[in-house]
Amino acid sequence: MPDLPSGMKTPKFVVVSFDVDKTLFRQPALTQAARGLGIGKKWDAIDAMYHKQRITLRQALLQQFQLLVGMKLVDVLAEVSRVPMMRNIREAVDKLLGLGLSVILCTDNPDFLCQYLVEQFGFRGFVSSKVVVKNGVIIDDIEPLPDKRLGIRKYCAWMSIPLSKTVHVGDGLNDVPVFRVVGYSIALNTSLEKVKRAASHQMTTDDLLDVYKHIQSEMSSTKSVN
Repeated sequence: MPDLPSGMKTPKFVVVSFDVDKTLFRQPALTQAARGLGIGKKWDAIDAMYHKQRITLRQALLQQFQLLVGMKLVDVLAEVSRVPMMRNIREAVDKLLGLGLSVILCTDNPDFLCQYLVEQFGFRGFVSSKVVVKNGVIIDDIEPLPDKRLGIRKYCAWMSIPLSKTVHVGDGLNDVPVFRVVGYSIALNTSLEKVKRAASHQMTTDDLLDVYKHIQSEMSSTKSVN
């Protein structure tokens, strides 16, 4: 971060990162899309293997993304667009940007899904798995991101942003390691006690503007000083 003149207040937060599945989408987006694409049973079988600890998360992501190879991106996104989402995502992103925050995505989902959300809602960047699309078709060039904590660490280092000035919003067990390294965390719509306990704050809502209001309140209640 650039140096500020002595005595000037620095913002309490600089970045807000959002998980995607069950945080922005009300259900896991590609899991739901897989049903419409005719690969639902195979997708669910890989999930089951992971939950039984027979494969790692990295292996599960790789195998699931490989099911998409050869499909047209427009067909995948057409199914994704059917998945219910939180209300007022664009409005919340705009208002968070208006507070001077960078608003990004942090997810193990593919980058093509993040790019879709960037175009739809105005997010400013993302930390994600990489799944290459060539000539509109998904190809077998895949690099999963099973460790979102590592992803957000690299992003903040690259942008010269302290993790202490980062907020993460998420719902799942894979958000807990992120919660533990960032300055502030919000467990959103989660039923998992471990996730609730790890977060700075928990809330239940179907409207992302409620998340914006809470972050705005936190920023105005206590400002950090250089």
